[in-house]
Amino acid sequence: MSAPPRKIELSPKVIAAIAAAVLALVVAAVAITVRVEHRRHGHDREAGHEEHDGHQHGEKEGAHGDGHDGDHDHDHDRAEKHAPDEPGEAHAHGDRLKLSPAMIQNAGLEMLTAGPGNVAVTVTLPGEVALNAEAIAHVTPRVPGTAREVKKQLGDTVTRGEVLAVLDSRELAELQRELLAAKERLSLAEASFTRHEALWRERISAEKEYLAARQAVAEARIEHRSAAQKLSAAAGSGAGKGTGYALVAPIDGTIIEKHIAIGEVLKEDTQVFVIADLSTIWVNVTVYAKDLSRARIGQTAWVKAEGIEQSARGTLAYLGQVVDEQSRSAVARVVLQSPGAAWRPGLFATADIAVEEAAAPVVVSDEAIQRVEGKDVVFVEEGDGFEARPVKIGRRGTSGVALAAEGAGGGPAAEPRRGAPVVEIEAGVAAGERYVGKNSFILKAELGKSEAGHQH
Repeated sequence: MSAPPRKIELSPKVIAAIAAAVLALVVAAVAITVRVEHRRHGHDREAGHEEHDGHQHGEKEGAHGDGHDGDHDHDHDRAEKHAPDEPGEAHAHGDRLKLSPAMIQNAGLEMLTAGPGNVAVTVTLPGEVALNAEAIAHVTPRVPGTAREVKKQLGDTVTRGEVLAVLDSRELAELQRELLAAKERLSLAEASFTRHEALWRERISAEKEYLAARQAVAEARIEHRSAAQKLSAAAGSGAGKGTGYALVAPIDGTIIEKHIAIGEVLKEDTQVFVIADLSTIWVNVTVYAKDLSRARIGQTAWVKAEGIEQSARGTLAYLGQVVDEQSRSAVARVVLQSPGAAWRPGLFATADIAVEEAAAPVVVSDEAIQRVEGKDVVFVEEGDGFEARPVKIGRRGTSGVALAAEGAGGGPAAEPRRGAPVVEIEAGVAAGERYVGKNSFILKAELGKSEAGHQH
């Protein structure tokens, strides 16, 4: 009789150890399988490449062996490489850009020459164009009257002493009557005094009558003088014949206000005309507290107003001594001499006050500076193209000397520009080199498009 089979019982710890061992064996087997498959595919791919290269090599040898196909392909590649530029295209090689003559002309590039100059460090201040308050005249009639004739209109240019209008005035006529009466009484008194003086000297009349006649002459003269002064004070140089009273221009200038019409009754305090001498203009600017220490009377200022392309040069003539409590700023005044008819009071303006000026060995126009790949560059003329040359810039400001400008086609020099924004170049551009000033951003755009095409 056989013995019954033995029953084997395993503890939980033994079962967990066996399961972990089995899992490790499975993971190792999978890893080996993946590595073998990867290596086999790698050999297949290398073999395919070798076969492909051999096929290409064979084709190339066959082409060269034929004597025509290889040369034809080589000539075709050479023709494509050296194909002439298409009109209106820009081609870039690194940082160098080549433009066709037609594109240079259409872009309106301004060619300038780098060179030494003065850089005026400026402070830009907001302001407003205003009339010169010291060159304004208000014309009033002094005596009431009715407008008989109006000779000048709004906007007319007048000279000092020129008749603007003629009034009829009863008050003026009364003053003229008083003056005439005083003149007649003076004549009679003088005649009476002459007669009494002759009688007294001949001992015919008493001295008392002679003294009375002399006193009468003195009183008549005083009365006549008083009447003449009253008429002069009322009418001034505008007094005319009869009841006519002329309003005359007290200064040279332009009529900027007119408040009179024919037949209109005017009082003695009516402001009939306002005349302004526009040969000088004020620009009232705001100087903030941080700039007050650098502003000085007599400094040069370049003023730019809205709607006016050309800036005007002026002088800082006044600097307020009181700071406004609200804006924490002071008022300053820039005086412009003969700025032109376009400078109208009321226009907003900005004034660049030159607070410091220094000489620089190389100065370029501010419009020439462009940012390319995070660097400041200037497009310098190199042969038949333009090189985007990195530069190290120094002080920025306005030009204290003229910048000679030439046309894109190398034409005659343009008018020198004073007060134009300029930049000091410490490295990158040498004096005498030609560079692109105005519209240099077009070259930057073309360079960006060319680089994008190469990356694609």
